[in-house]
Amino acid sequence: MTMKLKLCFALIGILLSAFSNNIQAHLMAPNKGTLNFDPSGGYLVLSLPVSAFTHFDKNSDKALTFKEIKSQQKAMIKYITDSLYLKSNNQKTFLSGAMLAPQRSHDVNNNQIEQIVVIGKFLLPFNNEVSIHTSLLNSLSQNEKLTITTTEKGSNSKQIFTLDGTYSDHTF
Repeated sequence: MTMKLKLCFALIGILLSAFSNNIQAHLMAPNKGTLNFDPSGGYLVLSLPVSAFTHFDKNSDKALTFKEIKSQQKAMIKYITDSLYLKSNNQKTFLSGAMLAPQRSHDVNNNQIEQIVVIGKFLLPFNNEVSIHTSLLNSLSQNEKLTITTTEKGSNSKQIFTLDGTYSDHTF
């Protein structure tokens, strides 16, 4: 990974950490995502429901708190990077530089996390027959879906597709 990319991710991480306790707006609409390709790879932003991370619920109260996420952040990032990849020509490229941005509830219980925004980069340039694969969505409820918009720099085309617990890959 280039030094510029590492510095960029570090700066984003510092900013997210510094302001995460006071942010009341979502970085990404719930259950939405973007995958934007440029010549160096694909930049991913996903807003996942906490139901995708139920096995990280330490006290089994069916909710994740900021404290639970912070104490398990490395394990959660490993889980994400192991569960999400692009595939092209039988070569898998896993998400790198992944960061988490928990999004608090706007309801009365402000300690509960509703969504977790995942930010990272695939170091695979866009070409024909690229597919995205994930096992992150296996624990989603029947009504929960993830809608992702894919774009390529220099092209006016975009592709929108939906993943859910039963359909967890897409070729573009």
